[in-house]
Amino acid sequence: LIQAEIQIPATFKGKSGNQDLQLEAFVVRPDDQQKHPLVIINHGSPRKPADRNNVSPIKFIQQAIEFARRGWTAVILIRRGYGESEGSFAESYGKCDNPDYTSAGQQTAEDIRQAIAWFVKQPYVQADTIMSVGVSAGGFGTVALTADPPPGLVAAINFAGGRGSLRQDEVCTEDNLIKAFQSYGERSRVPMLWIYSENDHFFGPKLARKFHASFSAGGGNASLIQAPPFGDDGHHLFSRPKGIPVWAPY
Repeated sequence: LIQAEIQIPATFKGKSGNQDLQLEAFVVRPDDQQKHPLVIINHGSPRKPADRNNVSPIKFIQQAIEFARRGWTAVILIRRGYGESEGSFAESYGKCDNPDYTSAGQQTAEDIRQAIAWFVKQPYVQADTIMSVGVSAGGFGTVALTADPPPGLVAAINFAGGRGSLRQDEVCTEDNLIKAFQSYGERSRVPMLWIYSENDHFFGPKLARKFHASFSAGGGNASLIQAPPFGDDGHHLFSRPKGIPVWAPY
């Protein structure tokens, strides 16, 4: 496998015009001079804003290897406002008593879309077979991406997706989050796999089922797996290498 740190050029539209930024990424891909399908791996959002600077692709290299050794060009993307990526944090959902989760997810999706647009032009990428995989806020953004999919997006995986978890088993205005999933489901038709652990303390199993029911009611195409308890908080099933033997078979 080839492993490389890179910077992705991206252009974001704003009220004062376009903004050209560099996004941090890490690529793991087969070393065989061939084109391979593309998977973008998307991180979550720390509860503490000060921790956003500590987000790093290094955390997900083992997960990327799981895809690369199966023939994927795997990209760990760091979005605006996190880690070494340029730009300001763009995923705010506003106040806890009336959060705008839908717009926050769309901002996450835009970073993923920018990464895809650059990678499909690379000689080692099979542009007609793309998948987005995300955990927590990255999973939520992946769901949002399927509601307005870029060309070539054939599937997506949502690990413990959601927003607004302030502390253990507490989410800002759950009804708004459920409605956001429904709004995405009304436009999403990309096949999805959703994986939530039974002891997830960000978005518990009861809430995950509500997300899925709401998304499906809107017309979204998602299969829900409720994974067994993992460690002290199943929200980290994807983020920790010890979770790989659990989710890889799914």
